[in-house]
Amino acid sequence: MSSQGRTSLGFLLVGILGVLIGAVVVVMLAPRFWHAQQESLSLGAASAAPLASLGSDNLEQRIISVVKASEPSVVLIKTTVHGVQQIYNPFQNDPFFRQFFGDQGPQSQSFSVQASGSGFVIKREGDSAYVATNAHVVYHADKVQVLLSTGRQVDAQVVGSDDDADLAILKIHGSNLPPALPLGNSSGLQQGQFVLAIGEPESFQNSVSLGIVSALHRPGIDAGGGAGFPVFHYSDMIQITTPINPGNSGGPLITTDGHVVGINAVVAEQAQAIGFSIPINSAEPVLAQIETTGHGIHVQHPFIGIQMRSLNSQIANYLGYNGTQGVVVTDVVAQSPADKAGLQASDIILELNHQKVSTSDQVRNAIAKMKVGDKVTLLVWRNGNLQPYGVTLGDRPETIQG
Repeated sequence: MSSQGRTSLGFLLVGILGVLIGAVVVVMLAPRFWHAQQESLSLGAASAAPLASLGSDNLEQRIISVVKASEPSVVLIKTTVHGVQQIYNPFQNDPFFRQFFGDQGPQSQSFSVQASGSGFVIKREGDSAYVATNAHVVYHADKVQVLLSTGRQVDAQVVGSDDDADLAILKIHGSNLPPALPLGNSSGLQQGQFVLAIGEPESFQNSVSLGIVSALHRPGIDAGGGAGFPVFHYSDMIQITTPINPGNSGGPLITTDGHVVGINAVVAEQAQAIGFSIPINSAEPVLAQIETTGHGIHVQHPFIGIQMRSLNSQIANYLGYNGTQGVVVTDVVAQSPADKAGLQASDIILELNHQKVSTSDQVRNAIAKMKVGDKVTLLVWRNGNLQPYGVTLGDRPETIQG
């Protein structure tokens, strides 16, 4: 055989040997590659499973179920208030002061107001049920009626209320009343958690809205005010994006597992989708107290008993006062601490506890930081004379707010 033939035969044998070695390697490693691929597919399926269990269809069905179970226990509250409003202004007879204090001289004005709000059954005992709502929903109401989801209307008795907490309890009687809603734990709420609001906005009965908890422990929320109506102060609120419309007040804030975690109370009028709800953990003991005693847990608020406004040059000139700073007393509440100490309308307060004051807010804020029983020293200008007055702060009457 020639040298060229031997070389060709050598290349052929090497090629055959390479193919055999490759086949052996494939046979030996193929199961391992197949097993690894199967493990990879299994891991992918396991990771997707929890996401599938939280799919939108399941969440939607859960919300639908919660709404169906909760709606019968949410009620529309209709109130009627009759009264006589007393309006008094010590400067009414002076044309100059009318431009500052308005045309609000001594007069009596009758009024009748109808309003509506929401509530929910918090307790059921046989043919009686207790309904939780906001105090402002039934404030000074002469007649209260509850409209059930079935369209049935029943008279309601106001068991009691607490204006400081803005909570109230109603009692209704009748057969086949709806069950109580289960209460949850508002301390367990988390920012971003889904919540539902069920209520009666503008008499559109059983309206449901969905949102999230946008913030917790919001302080310094005020609402209300106006002729004959108090300002309600809230110190610890749940901020939610769930829309709260007029008439939703007093309705429940519910989690997607069907537990009440708040009582809807306030809507931010100058914003969209910002509402506030009273945490159920703080509301529950107050509601229990109202049910037992007819009133809430009394909290003392320091009270001096004056109406006031900041001084300006026109008022100063009219009173004959040469200074530029001070707070004018426009009215003194009868039998209040200020009245008993001798303060009068048209007095100008220059100092409070030896600190100069120039705005009514300074006086209010200083008093708010004190306690009932504390003594306040005021330096007062009256008819050209300076006079110190000592006022012992009292407890603010429930009928007076602010």
